[in-house]
Amino acid sequence: MTAPSRRRSRVTGGAAAALLAFGAGTGLTLPASAADLTTVDVSTADAATGATAGATAARAAARKVKVDSESDLRDAVEQANASTGLTRIKVRDHVRLRGGQLDVTGDIVINARAHRIDARGASRVFDVADGGRLVLKQARLVKGAAPTGENGGAIRSAGEVVLRGTTIRASVAEGTGASGGAIANEAGTLLVSGSVLRGNSATRAGGAIEAVEGETTLIETRVIENSTGAEPGNGGGLHLTGAGTVSVQSSWVADNTASAEGGGLWNSATGTFTVDRTVLMNNVAEGVAADQGGGALYNDGGALTVTRSSLEGNRATGTAGSGGGILNNLGTLSVERSTLSGNTANRAGGGIEANVGTTTLDGVELSGNDAGQAPGNGGGLHLTGAGTVEVLQSTVTDNTAVEGGGLWNSSGGTLTVRGSSLAGNSASGAEADQGGGAVYSDGGTTEVLGSELADNSATGAAGSGGGILTKGGSLVVRRSVLDGNDAQRAGGGIEANAGSTEVFRTDLLGNDAGAAPGNGGGLHLTGAGTVDVSQSTVTGNTAVEGGGLWNSAGGTFSITDTVVEDNTATGDDATQGGGGVYNDGVMTISGSRIDGNAATGASGSGGGVLNNGEGTNPAMLTIDATSFDANSSSRAGGAVESNVGTLLVTDVDMTGNGTGAAPGNGGGLHVTGAATVTWDGGTVTGNDAAKEGGGLWNSSTGTITATNLVVTGNTAPTGPNAFNTPGGVFTLNGAPVTAQ
Repeated sequence: MTAPSRRRSRVTGGAAAALLAFGAGTGLTLPASAADLTTVDVSTADAATGATAGATAARAAARKVKVDSESDLRDAVEQANASTGLTRIKVRDHVRLRGGQLDVTGDIVINARAHRIDARGASRVFDVADGGRLVLKQARLVKGAAPTGENGGAIRSAGEVVLRGTTIRASVAEGTGASGGAIANEAGTLLVSGSVLRGNSATRAGGAIEAVEGETTLIETRVIENSTGAEPGNGGGLHLTGAGTVSVQSSWVADNTASAEGGGLWNSATGTFTVDRTVLMNNVAEGVAADQGGGALYNDGGALTVTRSSLEGNRATGTAGSGGGILNNLGTLSVERSTLSGNTANRAGGGIEANVGTTTLDGVELSGNDAGQAPGNGGGLHLTGAGTVEVLQSTVTDNTAVEGGGLWNSSGGTLTVRGSSLAGNSASGAEADQGGGAVYSDGGTTEVLGSELADNSATGAAGSGGGILTKGGSLVVRRSVLDGNDAQRAGGGIEANAGSTEVFRTDLLGNDAGAAPGNGGGLHLTGAGTVDVSQSTVTGNTAVEGGGLWNSAGGTFSITDTVVEDNTATGDDATQGGGGVYNDGVMTISGSRIDGNAATGASGSGGGVLNNGEGTNPAMLTIDATSFDANSSSRAGGAVESNVGTLLVTDVDMTGNGTGAAPGNGGGLHVTGAATVTWDGGTVTGNDAAKEGGGLWNSSTGTITATNLVVTGNTAPTGPNAFNTPGGVFTLNGAPVTAQ
């Protein structure tokens, strides 16, 4: 019998070696040697398989076929499905599908060698059944189209699919519920490596990929310019439904658009999603609701981990769109060693929006992100609801918002900033309770630990809290530095609006409150809050009132074991000043040093401290075991000015303080109006007044009772140590001070 004709060809030695190297580099299973790469034309495949039993058994593990046309390819796939072993198909020319999708139930590897398989917009390219396996190498799948309302424009799979060096573009899944413009992985296993998914679209979700449960992995892959429709329109690049796992590694996700959520990638409520060493750039989410957005990533309650990645220029463009980079909605988000820069959102969270849930940033850079004007909160990160956010060993720089240029915490939220740097952030809100250049807390629990906040600003007309604004709630700042921050209204470093504030072992350095009205250069308390500053340094801050610290009429303020030094108050009125400290409420100063502060305004008073008790709630100031050295004022009270109110002093030393010539009274202590001073123990030495009372000065309606007090060596033209205005009550160590 005449043997059937058959055409043979072998991959040359160099090409075989290259292909084997490709397989080794990508992890794809290839034959053990070049000799195993012999190919057989599909037209003679049956005859070839009729050879010896030994040859047939050898080929059963790796059957090789090469094709030139649609009919060849279709025959090869059908024969592979009927085979029990692996079939390798080599495509030698472009293929246009006219007979519909290719169904895969067997084990097939197709090397298309950069040739197109074009579905012409008439069908899918491949449909892989449960139990089927398809490996595509160097394929170009174009114009795939799923049947209306079905998933997977180019590929639908319930089995195993591997793409190596493959491009899928211009494929669609259209109609109600249709997802996965390029690929639908339906509870199967999908690996995409070194490939490109570009310009695909789906009506419902997953412009490029829809993963329904299963396992999906992308490695060194570009997901570009894919989009979703509006039903609901989630996951412009990739969308996960159900309890699946997705891993995106060393990839590029750019210029994708979702009409609602997750312009780049979208994770489900029960999904596990990891992104590593990946760039997500210029993706857009268009959802209009406050819980929609996530320009690059949206996590809908699942577990999302982002490591060593860059998110840049992503946008949440809807009317109330949130999370320009990432929106974590009720889920668990961990971002490590990554950068989020230049992302924007209209409502909140230019970089990240955390809606409840748990969010952790570790070694992250949040830079140049912006929250718009609706209302525009949290340029770097915004927390909504009773969530938890930790910012660890991170940098938050040059972000902008109306409130919380860097970070924004909700009324029910918990925000912890540890070992981080927040610099150059700005908040533009014009109201007195807006601002917080670096951090804004809207009544929640906020901790800033071992961190530095520098050169942040509240730039609005009445913006407050250049570094931090806490509006109610609890604020704890420990072992941190606030340096060079500024605000227009109050609290160059910190604005505490009611609530409780604790500052421990922290440096407030060179912060500034502007002129509207410009109070509390280092820290300002508004309303009936409590502030405790202990073991800290308050140095070089400036304001109109309270260059260092400022306490409100309804506030309770304690300063313990703290250095208040070289601060300046510039206010011109007699009731302005307090170079170091301004008190309008209830204040205690204990175990501290108040040195080198100045009230420099035309009638500025209280170079060290101004206790201003005017109004319906006369101030009460208690000073214990504290020293005042080298403080100065223009009008009165080089060390302390007490205007009305009550002053209780124990074991206090005033040395080398002075007041100028406007008029220049009370180099150490000056009493204005019906103030009451009780002083027990301490020294008043070496102080100077330009006019009267080099040491102590009492008004015509004031009362000073001093015991165990050394008053000596002070200088003034009149009453060098003590001066009592007629009508005043002044007793020094049991003896009355005669009016002068």
